[in-house]
Amino acid sequence: MEQEDAVFGTIARATLKSGQMAQFEALLEDWKREIRPKVPGPFVELHGYRAGQPEQVVFVALAQDEATYRQMAEMPEQHQFYMRFNEVFTGEPTWEDVEMDWGIRE
Repeated sequence: MEQEDAVFGTIARATLKSGQMAQFEALLEDWKREIRPKVPGPFVELHGYRAGQPEQVVFVALAQDEATYRQMAEMPEQHQFYMRFNEVFTGEPTWEDVEMDWGIRE
C-alpha cells in the first residue's frame, strides 16, 4: 500500500528566552485545544529543538492545503495566539512557508 499527499504550511525557528520552555509547551497545548478544532482536515504539527541546544526551537505546522493554511492564518484567534506565542522568544521567529509531499509506504 502506498499513499502520498501534498500539504502546505510553515517551518519556523526561534530562540526561547531563558526559563520559557514550560510556557512554550503550555502555549502549544493551548493551540491544540483552542484553535486546532477550528481548522478543517488533517493537520501535522511537530516541535523540537536543535540537537544539544534546547533553547533553539523548531516547529512545523502543515495543513491539508494552502487555502486551509491561509484561512487559519487569518483567524483572529490565531493572531491573538501568535502575539502570546512570540512573548516567549528573544525575537521574531523565522518563518518559511512550504509545500511538502509526504507518504506512507509499507
